[in-house]
Amino acid sequence: MPDSWILDVGCGDGRLAAVLPQYRWCGVEPDPALREAARARGVRVLPGSAEELPFPDRAFDAVCLFDVLEHLEDDRAALAEARRVLKPGGLLFVSVPLHPGLWSVHDVACGHFRRYKPGDLEALAVSCGFGVVEKRHFVSLFLPLAWVARKLGCNGTGGLPSLLDRIAETMLFLDYQFRLPFGLSELVVFAKLKGGN
Repeated sequence: MPDSWILDVGCGDGRLAAVLPQYRWCGVEPDPALREAARARGVRVLPGSAEELPFPDRAFDAVCLFDVLEHLEDDRAALAEARRVLKPGGLLFVSVPLHPGLWSVHDVACGHFRRYKPGDLEALAVSCGFGVVEKRHFVSLFLPLAWVARKLGCNGTGGLPSLLDRIAETMLFLDYQFRLPFGLSELVVFAKLKGGN
């Protein structure tokens, strides 16, 4: 609903709020430069961390944790905090990278603590008081290429030349259309179940 309050944890420069301006957004971002960039976009953003959100209980209709949990030592604490600040029945949107076998120096450079096995995120969130609403894999068409690249020792830390970048955008569009049951990452929508905070 347009009058819903949405919390974007690790909001970066506030781009998500800019893309979906019909909602009321609040962000949490630990990086001061990114906080200023988000404020320049008109996003209300506070310093903080996913494990200790600076908001009262049941303050938000939805919480977004896009590519956040893999950066945290204690992902369970972040899910518990998201549940605390969600209203009853509120939605939690989470994306994480999959396949521990694809771990590389790229993950280290990005500050990841883990890649998730398929099903791990759902099990963790359910144990924290959430129910699964929907799950989608994405970056599916790149999965075979990523496996080959890792086996050949390519670390994936360089950028793509512009032609490859355009091909990648096309593949991501096709990826969205196909809705394949596998991928390099997954997006899961959870609902806060009754009981507790």
